[in-house]
Amino acid sequence: MSDDPFEVKLRDNFELLEDEYNESLKRQKMLKAKIAELCKTHLHLPAGKVDELYANLSKKNAEIYIQRSKQMLHAAPARTRLFAWSMTNVEIMILADPSIHGTENVVRVMREIDPDSPWPEEPMEFSTLWCRVVSLRCKEWKFQLRDFRQPLLDIRQCYVCGQLVGAEQIAPKRATRDVIINLGDPWGSVTIERTMLPLKFYHDFNCEIESYSYAFGPCWEPVIAQCNLTFEKIFAPSRDPSPPLPFWDKMRLLLHGRLTMFVQQLTVLLHASLDPYNTTEEMELTWSQVIMDWTNAKFVYKGDLNIFVRTASKYDDCRLLHLPNLKLIVNIQWACLGDPNDHHSVIQCAPDKIPEYSSNQVHDSFRAFRSQNINLGIVLETKPVSNQSPPGNIDYPMLLLYSSTLRWIENLKLILSGVTRPTKRGRIFNNVRPRKIQLSRHYKKVHLLMGLHKFQVCYWMSFAMQRGFELLGGRLSSSSEHTLSLVPVDDGLKHRPKAEWSIVYMNSELNDTEIWLKSALQEDPEKEAISLRQPVEKCFCLSVAKVSYGRETVLLSRDHSASERNKDTPTHRLVVYDLKGAWTKSNRNVAFALFDSFMRNQRMKKNLSTEALKGFRKESNSTPLKRRNTDASGTSPNSTIKTLQSSSSVQDTPSPLSKIQSGHAANMLKQLIAEADNKAVVFSDDLSSATRQQHLQGLQACQEDDVLHKNWLIALVNAQVLLKGCETKGYVILSSAKAEILQRIHRPVWKDRTLVSKTTWVGSLECLQYYATVNAGENDSLNENIMWLTVDNIQEKESTVISEIPQVPDIVGSGVSVGAVVSDVVGATSNAENWPIQLQRIVSRCKCEFFYAGYGDISVDPEELGEVPPPPQEDVGLWDRRQTAVDAFTLMHHDLDVCTNSLQYAMLLDIVNNLLLYVEPHRKEALERLARMRFQLQLHSVEDQRRPIQSLQNQIRSTGSKLRRLEKETYLVNKALAEDSNNMELLQEMEHLEELVYNCKVQLNAQSEELDMMISCYKESQLLANSRLATTRNDKPLTIVRANEICFKHAQWRLTEADGQIGIADLVLSNFLYTKNSKSDDSVEHLLELGYVRMTNLLPNQIYKEVLLPTEIQSNMPVEHKRVVRVFCREKPPVGGISVKEHFEINVVPLTIGLTKKFYNTMLKFCFPEKDPDNIEGERGEEIDSEARGKKYRSSGRGKRDSNFYIPIDDVEKMKERAEKNKLFIYIKIPEVPVRVSYKGNKEKNLEDIRDFSLVIPTLEYHNVTWTWLDLLLAMKSDTRRVILSQAIKQKLQIKRSTGLGLSDESSSPQEEDKARMLFGARHLSENRSTRKGMSSVFKFGK
Repeated sequence: MSDDPFEVKLRDNFELLEDEYNESLKRQKMLKAKIAELCKTHLHLPAGKVDELYANLSKKNAEIYIQRSKQMLHAAPARTRLFAWSMTNVEIMILADPSIHGTENVVRVMREIDPDSPWPEEPMEFSTLWCRVVSLRCKEWKFQLRDFRQPLLDIRQCYVCGQLVGAEQIAPKRATRDVIINLGDPWGSVTIERTMLPLKFYHDFNCEIESYSYAFGPCWEPVIAQCNLTFEKIFAPSRDPSPPLPFWDKMRLLLHGRLTMFVQQLTVLLHASLDPYNTTEEMELTWSQVIMDWTNAKFVYKGDLNIFVRTASKYDDCRLLHLPNLKLIVNIQWACLGDPNDHHSVIQCAPDKIPEYSSNQVHDSFRAFRSQNINLGIVLETKPVSNQSPPGNIDYPMLLLYSSTLRWIENLKLILSGVTRPTKRGRIFNNVRPRKIQLSRHYKKVHLLMGLHKFQVCYWMSFAMQRGFELLGGRLSSSSEHTLSLVPVDDGLKHRPKAEWSIVYMNSELNDTEIWLKSALQEDPEKEAISLRQPVEKCFCLSVAKVSYGRETVLLSRDHSASERNKDTPTHRLVVYDLKGAWTKSNRNVAFALFDSFMRNQRMKKNLSTEALKGFRKESNSTPLKRRNTDASGTSPNSTIKTLQSSSSVQDTPSPLSKIQSGHAANMLKQLIAEADNKAVVFSDDLSSATRQQHLQGLQACQEDDVLHKNWLIALVNAQVLLKGCETKGYVILSSAKAEILQRIHRPVWKDRTLVSKTTWVGSLECLQYYATVNAGENDSLNENIMWLTVDNIQEKESTVISEIPQVPDIVGSGVSVGAVVSDVVGATSNAENWPIQLQRIVSRCKCEFFYAGYGDISVDPEELGEVPPPPQEDVGLWDRRQTAVDAFTLMHHDLDVCTNSLQYAMLLDIVNNLLLYVEPHRKEALERLARMRFQLQLHSVEDQRRPIQSLQNQIRSTGSKLRRLEKETYLVNKALAEDSNNMELLQEMEHLEELVYNCKVQLNAQSEELDMMISCYKESQLLANSRLATTRNDKPLTIVRANEICFKHAQWRLTEADGQIGIADLVLSNFLYTKNSKSDDSVEHLLELGYVRMTNLLPNQIYKEVLLPTEIQSNMPVEHKRVVRVFCREKPPVGGISVKEHFEINVVPLTIGLTKKFYNTMLKFCFPEKDPDNIEGERGEEIDSEARGKKYRSSGRGKRDSNFYIPIDDVEKMKERAEKNKLFIYIKIPEVPVRVSYKGNKEKNLEDIRDFSLVIPTLEYHNVTWTWLDLLLAMKSDTRRVILSQAIKQKLQIKRSTGLGLSDESSSPQEEDKARMLFGARHLSENRSTRKGMSSVFKFGK
């Protein structure tokens, strides 16, 4: 078949233009070199000479192009091939036999070949009927398109044999049409009848092929469409006026029977490029030793499937997926109005013989046979190979992924999902038929059943294989059903319906899975990046015994009970059994590197998009909903809210007095009156934690009864996680018998006069325990020395009755209480090097809960809701508290029973500091650069920031194209090296290209990070400008945006010796609460409260047992919630990068302290085991003196020289440094704290021994100071030490001042002079010291 001449000329002209452009560049380069030589010999060239030479060159280029175009037209004949079918060494044998000859024999063979089709009751008559045995041999069989280098279909060494039947029924009257044939003079014209029924084929073929290759891609679809148009000139379409059948229905109508193929290598190539001449960017699906059986609506494949990525880079020939011994079954169910197999009843109709019943509708002769939809069933299963030659080498499915291959697959997905451009369609080409239905949009249901006996997934950041992870999975089984619905798009434009896939149900189960993190042993980052295949170490990360996932089918029902069941049934249910996880330093580094690599790629893709620099539009908060289709009526938003309010409220608007009477104050007043009648004593809030929980915003938002349905339910059964620090030996294991996390979708709520979505997360960890090693041995390798907990130690004991005599370790060290040792051996051994690992329960079985409520940013259309919640009232009473939608998180820890020794305490601190609160150094540097850029952009306006960002975007795009060019050059050199591996020039060029690729990647990453920081600062400046504008207009009130709350009711901590059994001290804490409220003006409020604290000394023979506890006060004194410690801090938005503390206040109740020197030294040794308790103050003093001397030396050195010359510090760095260190405290208040102190030294009698000394820490107030935290502590220390020291000396020496008239003892109102110093300053006291000396009765300062 010949191609369109216009398409041929377009292609030839494009090739000529491309070649002529390259030749013109060479001519321009030669002219430039000659001009440079002329400039050397002739120093003064005329001004217009060079321009004239370049103008002549461009004119000459045009003349050469015209000349070459004319020569091309006359030189060689143009290409004409559109489609070519070539076969070599063909042998065809057609055999006939009496056993398959005759009507009865042929019909018998037909019914054997096609048993599924119902045979008509009436006898069938055929105009054509034959049966033959066919044998075909062919060496090579090719289908080629145009002049593409890659064939559409390439078959090698093909052998086909089997039976073939051809049958054509005798057409009835309606299936015949009259054709007039003009024979010319003297015969004239003749009218003949022609049948419209097709010739059907019944086959039973067996086929053996050595190689079968099929290539396809969106880049070839226009050519294939051109071929279809050309085929219509050879095989004319049917004259039946019915809508044309799609190709799958034509195959069902014409072809019947069975085809069995054995192919040694079956290859399917998917083009990943829009260039039709592409041969490098392809995805290759290869079946090896595959058996294919095609019967009626069923395909069965069995063999080894490999998927390769073909790309012009070092990732070429990467095996993406390996599925050995795969069995793939595809069942097709045709959804038809009649029997999908009844093709005998399909009778075409001539245009002039349409029946009368078709006059009211479109005639369709294939109405009952035409498929409405396709229901697909796919079964994918792998089984272990029984007869493998090496017994240890077990072949199982493997998936190998790189970050670059993931991006390549995403590009392939975009190309394959594109819409094909029309080819020769429209009125101009006399082709106005509707577009054919795509097979991908013809599906209705797809049922997928998958089973893998074992599998492995490997992921690497790059081809160098330096960091990645490996997933080893056991048995995987999954069953799911998916539906396709075509949703019409109604936006005023013509669209084809949108295809939306949805999941009806899904059930999956995974057994015996492990995840290992991999990292290279090489530490040099440059070597890592350039050299390949470094030795890699594996670190254990995660393992599960079983994971089951279920997605419930939600059936729409009007029944109330059914809807309630659907609401209580979660959509997604995930259960994880026996989870074991490890979080160590190596795992932390690899995980952070993988996450940063993924986020860096996502940010670069987002920052290079057109959406990156789109400005923010300040949306008015007065709109209750934001619709895409605006109403024509144009009603105002406020009127909409008023309408909703009036429809939701029945009673009239109350008066202000009635609001106050019905508000919070009225409820309090009624409660007090009721209590006054019945109770003589006012309730003193002993159960403050219960009432406090009612005010927790996260808990309150999650307990509201407005749940629409439960979305996710995640359950962890017998889970344990190992944590190992970086600086200490040993590890900690966290275990939970049952953990549940529930996500719920609530009804939309009103937030800032807008309906927004609401989602809550509720989680609980039951039987939560912490275990830690008692002592760390020499062998500290986790891979060999992990002592995981058994199920008995994780789960809660149901009964404590001893049914049988326990073993010795159970009697000595084990148990269910805190401090129990879980080990086969309890106690010390003689060999310290082989000390057995002993796990001690440091936190006993407790419960932890968390609650999170989140609200969406996108408004919800009330018209899409069945029930619209009433809007909040505009006017609120004085004491009424309006419930606002605030993102809130609440963490509640119930009774904690803790027991740790010094090593375990150090391990916990190490884990918190180095694992949980760790910030990667690279991330720290990025944050510092971001802070510096913020200060730099403060010196520029918002409009001046766009141009550098756009310039950097272009630079990154240029660097990316350069990287792809270098990778393609590396691919070509590597391909040449495969042919000539000893060529030294190619080896040197390869090393040079690898170094260039590495440098280009480093440059690309640096530019991407800088662009991300610039866009982030640009958006921050825009948001800041919008928020300032909103503040000046007063159109947004100050509200809470986010709330975080942490509380626990009771905690008891026992500090023990190194053996983990002998106690040192007991610390009791209760009613702890910490809240952090972030407000809409970027201000933050912190509140920390502690209800009770008590510390007890457990050392033997100690005079003071109570180390710290609140002082007992009189019962009639008012106490508010019994708070021992209360810390409140309100932060305002930073000004110039300096943090502003608007209000900072600390409240402490009177305390009683009883301390001994032995206990003090023991606690110091517990907290700092590496330091000497007796010399710790001296070591600290030496450190401070050395730092002071160093500072003095450095300051004196700088004073003698010009600091700007020797230490250049720019203004931006100075601004950043000051902002990081200093904080502006507007108001600080620490009220006075009475303290009763007792202390006992090491000896029987010591000078420093004191007993029940009453000291008063004075009230401290500071206003408008710019300090660091260290400056604040030093100021508090200096102001309190002077007052407390004088009080202690006076009480120690029992100095009492003389009592005047009506004056009490000095001890009853201590240190009035010190209070006066705090209030009036030292200067006032120094001036009036002599006058006050004799007039103490006059100048007496009260409280």
